[in-house]
Amino acid sequence: MKDNDEKSITIKEKLDADARKQIKNFAENLNNSDDFLLVSHHDADGMASCAIISDLLNFLGKNYEFKILRQLDSTTIETIKTIAAKRACVIFSDMGSGQIELIKKNFSDKKIFIIDHHLPSPEYLKTEIGFESENLKIYHTNPHIFGIDGAFEVSGSGMCYFVARELERKKMVDIAIVGAVGDMQDSSGKLIGVNREILSDGVEEGVIKFKKDIRLFGRESRPLSYMLAYATDPFIPDITGSENAAKDFLLSLGIKPRNDDGWVNYVDLKFEERQKLISAIYIKFLNFSPYAANSLIGEVYTLLKEKKRTIVRDAKEFATILNSCGRQKMPELGIYICLGDRGEKFNEALSVLERHRLMIRRGIEYLKTNGLKERNKFYYFDAKSAIDENVVGIIAGMSYSSLNLNRDKFIIGLADDSEDATMKKVSARANQDLVKRGVNLGNLMRKGCAEVRGEGGGHSVAAGARITKESVDKFLEILDGPEI
Repeated sequence: MKDNDEKSITIKEKLDADARKQIKNFAENLNNSDDFLLVSHHDADGMASCAIISDLLNFLGKNYEFKILRQLDSTTIETIKTIAAKRACVIFSDMGSGQIELIKKNFSDKKIFIIDHHLPSPEYLKTEIGFESENLKIYHTNPHIFGIDGAFEVSGSGMCYFVARELERKKMVDIAIVGAVGDMQDSSGKLIGVNREILSDGVEEGVIKFKKDIRLFGRESRPLSYMLAYATDPFIPDITGSENAAKDFLLSLGIKPRNDDGWVNYVDLKFEERQKLISAIYIKFLNFSPYAANSLIGEVYTLLKEKKRTIVRDAKEFATILNSCGRQKMPELGIYICLGDRGEKFNEALSVLERHRLMIRRGIEYLKTNGLKERNKFYYFDAKSAIDENVVGIIAGMSYSSLNLNRDKFIIGLADDSEDATMKKVSARANQDLVKRGVNLGNLMRKGCAEVRGEGGGHSVAAGARITKESVDKFLEILDGPEI
């Protein structure tokens, strides 16, 4: 924790004047346009981004429709071109900065707006508002332009919030925090960078509060025994997977899983009971995974507009719903929930969440049974069709704690592409210690893909690619080679 605290002192916690000016210019150009196709990514941050811009466009009285993509590449751009044919403008949120050349190649008569936090190519790390070529205009805003690391210091939804704020719309500030947490930007134990400015806005608006507490899923919404028995990030030794073991564990601490009013949730516990529970879990983690022990406590973000003891009152739980909707190919549900639906769409999303979490539990069990292979620089596994391509990255990231892996190596997960039998989905995950030592998975994916004619990119700590099955061995050799 000391290293992360030291780093947080040196990074910006507020946008400077130049950044505010560029984002303001971008927002004004957006406001002076109309008739949009809004395109966003299918993860929690992407859906939060889409919802924030959807809310802004509704507020401004603009015409628009949205489309959620798994990734923006040479295949999906064709779909976007078809839908965009009847629109004057296209907005890319939480994507686009790494695909500007692809966008320029495929659009000739549109206004393009890119709001992203992924690392752009060096030639697009400029402070100019955009790029023009005949009838094509591209407006681009990205934190890397201002020296802000989009992998840790602000999310795509955070950038969308900054755009909306310049047009006097702060309503979705809580959703920007959900997006940041969903993008794992609190992996150091708290949100850092200009995420703190967004958090400050949320507190000022009276819609967010934060404090240090346990970071297990279900702290707000699940009975204690369920929170422990179904913990997957990380697994709790001797408890995860068994409700009886969870109940016995609680009783051994003098904590009753039920009282006269029904099941007891974590948020119902007295301070002393919380401390006793946290200490006991911490000791279990110390004997299995010191990293998991250190990640047990951190900042938690409570959304004050939401009802108590509901899954959308905790930002991390809210983000998990969004992720499940996207990964289960029902992203529209996530958008509606961000925009306030707590009826039919919300209930449908809860069912999707249970399916999603079951897939993750099965994926972790697959890895426990089959193990990972090891190379000089990384661990890897090829689940083929045993793990769904849409959750392979989540499982790769969780394997650090659930399998107690050496954190000196990054992790590569591969799964079959369900839409093309000749292709593989690649997901790469690292940790902040590796990033501090110079590992940049986004660059690795781009360089590896350049050698095998694949498509890939992402952040320093999390990235992905799409390659042919026949190129897998060569791709892994390239990633493990001295020149990378």
